[in-house]
Amino acid sequence: MLANGWCTRPKETDCAFEAICEGCGFFSTTIEFKPTLQAQRDHAAANGQAAREERYTKLLDAIEEPA
Repeated sequence: MLANGWCTRPKETDCAFEAICEGCGFFSTTIEFKPTLQAQRDHAAANGQAAREERYTKLLDAIEEPA
């Protein structure tokens, strides 16, 4: 379990992204973390961090709304 989701990387593989999980293809998140991810995206936007803002936008776009 990570701050805003969890890692789906197989145990047998090495992790080179130890401190930047949100940018890793193995990072997974759900609707319950949406408010936190939105706040992080907004913070990045307010501070001119375009790459970070885009990373959070992609995560938010991938979250499926409950039916």
